[in-house]
Amino acid sequence: MSKKTVLFLLAPSVLILLGLFVIPLIVVLNNSILDESGRITFQHYLLYFKDQHYLSITIRSIKISLIATFITLLVGYFIAYFITKYIKSKKIKRIAYIVIISPLFTSAVVRSFGWMVILGNNGFINKTLLGLGIISQPLRLLYNETGIIIGLVYILAPFMILSITTVLENIDSRLEEAASDLGLDRLQTFLKVTLPLTVPGILAGSVMVFSLAISAYVTPAMLSGGRIQLIATVIYEQMMQVFNYQFGSAIAFVVLIFSFLIIGLNHYLLRSDWIEEGRR
Repeated sequence: MSKKTVLFLLAPSVLILLGLFVIPLIVVLNNSILDESGRITFQHYLLYFKDQHYLSITIRSIKISLIATFITLLVGYFIAYFITKYIKSKKIKRIAYIVIISPLFTSAVVRSFGWMVILGNNGFINKTLLGLGIISQPLRLLYNETGIIIGLVYILAPFMILSITTVLENIDSRLEEAASDLGLDRLQTFLKVTLPLTVPGILAGSVMVFSLAISAYVTPAMLSGGRIQLIATVIYEQMMQVFNYQFGSAIAFVVLIFSFLIIGLNHYLLRSDWIEEGRR
């Protein structure tokens, strides 16, 4: 295949990338460093980092995203391990994968409304617990950080499950058999063989989940009832309600840079001696 043919085939993808990512990114960066009169300034960034209000929102956003990522990792690893190691039928595996990714084909608004019904004071969870006598009054699962985390875990779990499943499927079963022959029990085999080999999938899934969680708007906005502010909700307010495009662009660009740093850290860890030792 000639070089011209390759460039011709790549041209549509490059144009789409420029139109949907690079150009909007340049527009956001341009807005973030201009004041109302069009002069270059960094006052919007200084305001963001100096104002304790916005810093507290940032810390809250990072905390919620980390908790959601950790819970998603635990739940996702368990599901991925069960599907890979205990489901032998290919047909049942296909059905399991369809069930896992099916929420992604539903609008985030619809999914969030569903969780509002489930988590409400008269929702399924509280009614069940009250009926069983486990609690005497409804739990506050909605319009707080707990509700946001539950919604994020549900929505982002497929990304973690698929990332880990891909790695588990490619592990040579003879490695685990060899570990068993050498006298390791199931737990030791998992900790010393399986888990180190799945670290790349864990890192990839964690980066995706964290990046999507910290930039999520619809789910936190609906499940918090507007009572808890996160970075994404602040960006929306600045852009759509206050019409302060410069400050909103500055916050958005800070979040983007933070996401790039997380991705860079992921690539660094994947190439580290610690990961290479686990692969050996």
